[in-house]
Amino acid sequence: MLEVGAIAGALTGVLVFSPILAVVLPLIAATWFIHKDGVTWRDLGLTKTMPALKLTGYLSIALVATYLVTNFIVTPILLKLGAPLVNIEIFRELVEGNFTNYLIFLIPISWGSAAIGEEMLCRGFLMYRMSSLSNDIVAIFMQAFFFALAHAYQGILGVANIFFLALVFGTVYVRCGRSLIPLILAHGIIDTISMTLLYMGRADLLTGTS
Repeated sequence: MLEVGAIAGALTGVLVFSPILAVVLPLIAATWFIHKDGVTWRDLGLTKTMPALKLTGYLSIALVATYLVTNFIVTPILLKLGAPLVNIEIFRELVEGNFTNYLIFLIPISWGSAAIGEEMLCRGFLMYRMSSLSNDIVAIFMQAFFFALAHAYQGILGVANIFFLALVFGTVYVRCGRSLIPLILAHGIIDTISMTLLYMGRADLLTGTS
């Protein structure tokens, strides 16, 4: 379904439609599935709030753990094993110094499609379905596998980093009482930093990229 949405969006010729429809179409399908079970997105944590201190704590855990694992463990090991760098040249060409494209990639894509949409799909829907079929530990690993697979275009280094990011996010989701809020914020912050560095011409600060 992700590929169908991406292709449909690409066929429109409009830059933002491919990544947006790649998430919107699966979200429509997921909404239909959970509706059949009498479940809402609220039940899966989309609007589940928590005290500010607790939210800050889980948000910080998601950000710090992801940064440490991907930048100081996964990336160095895979680079030593000969894994190629993640090629981000196309994003650099589109975003660097271009404020309009920066806003397009930042708001509807990084925050809308990625932070909100992907967290609803992967930590919300996939965790719900897989936890009901097995247990939380299996669900955490399975959603990480599928989430990483959807980023296969980034090569083995990108896929590995996405896999471990998803493990962190899945664990935080379970531990925080299944609220998507800290994960949406963490996801959005990570992508905002990346896009801002690209816009400023400092892609060299993005570990593991070329």
